[in-house]
Formats: sequence, structure tokens, C-alpha cells
Amino acid sequence: MKIGFPPIINQGAKVLILGSAPGEVSLRKQQYYGNNGNQFWKILFDYFNTPLTADYTEKKQFLLEHHVGLWDVYDAFEREGSSDNLITEYVLNDFTDILTNNSLKLIIANGKKAHSEIIKNHLFNQLPVTYCISTSGAANNYMDLRKKQWTDALDSVFKTSSA
Repeated sequence: MKIGFPPIINQGAKVLILGSAPGEVSLRKQQYYGNNGNQFWKILFDYFNTPLTADYTEKKQFLLEHHVGLWDVYDAFEREGSSDNLITEYVLNDFTDILTNNSLKLIIANGKKAHSEIIKNHLFNQLPVTYCISTSGAANNYMDLRKKQWTDALDSVFKTSSA
């Protein structure tokens, strides 16, 4: 089985973004959203009006400074290629420690697979969960709607608080 990445999160996180599992390019690079076709980093940097950096360490620090956590639903998984539809076996991540983070206000599911697993497995019953169109390059036909969904989700936390 392939193994996912550890979470990027600290006690100040207000939003936790959950994908399903890293794709092949991300696994090879050992970076969340390492495929250049994926719009995750662009969407987040644009939202916070910050120039996008190519440096992965700076990207991780950016998330922490902006009170955003990042992880995946699956800890381990079996899949050929990068499509979520090809996942045949999996082990869910244990979110026990994440749930002790009292500052979390929202879970954003990055794509249908992450959202369906969160709902099916009742992973976050005490927190609101918002579905957003996947940042994957496969969903780039929906850029305008995707940007609106992500902006609305982030605004629900960051425009109503003193982030």
C-alpha cells in the first residue's frame, strides 16, 4: 500500500483542508499537491493575496501562518495512477489528535472522494464540513465555480473572524 503524508497543522489552525490521497507526482516529490496542474496552492495563495512561491517549505509555513491545516482522508491506500476512482483499498487517517484542536472552525473537503469519506465515516460530527470542487487539474473545466466555492468556504471563517 502507498502511504500518505503527515498533517501540516498547528494549534492555531481554524480550517482543515482534507484531500483524499496524494497523486503519483506528489508521492514522487513527497509534497502535497506537487502536480503543477493542481490548483491548490494557487487558490490558497490568491485567496490570501500572497505571491505564489515554488518553495515547498515556504508553502507549508504559509499554511501555518494563515491558520490553515492540511491532510488527507487516507493514511494508506492502494491505487494505480492518481485518480480517486481507482482506489481499491484504504486505511483512514486517525483524526483523534486533530479533533483536540479547539481552534478549528471548518473542514473543507477538497473533492468528492474526500467529502464522501468524511460523511460516510462520520469523521467530524462536531464541525461543519464544506465540499469544494477538487483543485485537481482534472477539474480545471470548473475554474470559476471552483474559485467561488473555495472563496466562499474560506470567507465563512476568515471574513467573520480576526484572522
